[in-house]
Amino acid sequence: MNLSIQDKKSLEEIHQLFLKLEKSSGDFSFSETELKKLKTLISALSACENPDVSRLAPLEKHLTPGMTLKHFVSYAIPFERLLHKNLQDDEFLVVENDREQAESKLPLVFVLDNIRSAFNVGSIFRTAECLGAEKIYLCGYTPLPTQWKVEKTAMGTQEYLAWEEAPKLLECLEELKDEGYRIVALETAASASDLFEKFESEPTAFVLGNERFGLDPEVLKIIDEVRIIPLRGRKNSLNVGVTAAVAGFEWMRQWRLK
Repeated sequence: MNLSIQDKKSLEEIHQLFLKLEKSSGDFSFSETELKKLKTLISALSACENPDVSRLAPLEKHLTPGMTLKHFVSYAIPFERLLHKNLQDDEFLVVENDREQAESKLPLVFVLDNIRSAFNVGSIFRTAECLGAEKIYLCGYTPLPTQWKVEKTAMGTQEYLAWEEAPKLLECLEELKDEGYRIVALETAASASDLFEKFESEPTAFVLGNERFGLDPEVLKIIDEVRIIPLRGRKNSLNVGVTAAVAGFEWMRQWRLK
């Protein structure tokens, strides 16, 4: 059964109040005034003709000032799902603060060529900063962290990680080679080596191409090696952001063993 305009409006108001209470809970105590308002709104759903909406009304009885934040959030989930909400990381309450001081940078950079998705770029920024990587190079039409969608997904990591717009990928890779970086493409090529084989003990640049088309053949001719993540399922590749994370953390693991 489809939601009526009024049902959507009521559910959206409840959802927004859930988010407001979650983010303003401070030491996990809830405003009794706001909580009472939320309970009233949820209780009123009993009058809705849509059974998927009216069945949520009894949940108001479980909302008490002394409940834990974890329990509070669990009662918000049915409303999010009924509204088909897909929350991003920045919409969740962060319980622990970031560390004040980062560890020393690793001799690792990421080169992104013609990545289409701003979400993927932001995700790689977050991964690279958490790894302690040195820098990210953004080639072709890869979106920059000055774009809102990238900034949102990067969760502020673009402020702590060096990055550079490098329109021409081949020139970027040649410069990195001159600086002593080993160029490693992450690609599903037939000649690729297993990602988990030993890496050379030298600064490394991971190169990732377009989500659909990968890297151009002329790029693969000048790189030092191609690595592939071994998979056991039916699909032959991972999301580019996931690929960057798996490769980056495996490289870091090996580097720490040196």
